[in-house]
Amino acid sequence: MLQQQMQEIQEYLMQLEQTQAEIKNSKQALSDLEEMEKGAEILAPIGTGAYVKAELKENSEVVTNIGGEVFEHRDTEAAEEILEKQIGLVKDTQKELEGQMTEMQQQMQQIQAQMQQAQQGE
Repeated sequence: MLQQQMQEIQEYLMQLEQTQAEIKNSKQALSDLEEMEKGAEILAPIGTGAYVKAELKENSEVVTNIGGEVFEHRDTEAAEEILEKQIGLVKDTQKELEGQMTEMQQQMQQIQAQMQQAQQGE
């Protein structure tokens, strides 16, 4: 049971790593956007792995999803701050899960030691 929980936590940690990388990519894209000139040709995503050529009309404001299907206009600085907060939340969750993993490993070691003692006592 502990081993299964540890495996699930490990899988979740890997997902969090991926999420953190995606957030960092988004943050970099915002930074790149600010440096682009209005009217520049860009590739705008329209779905998974699909893009369309587009013209950049605004480089200081983006539309962000604030939950569900609700979107809000934000300046790029505010959007970067939100992404930085998200990175912080992901890191906090990772630390918490890593702590749980350490506790579970210690529990497993204790159980193994008890089992060895029990076998030696027979």
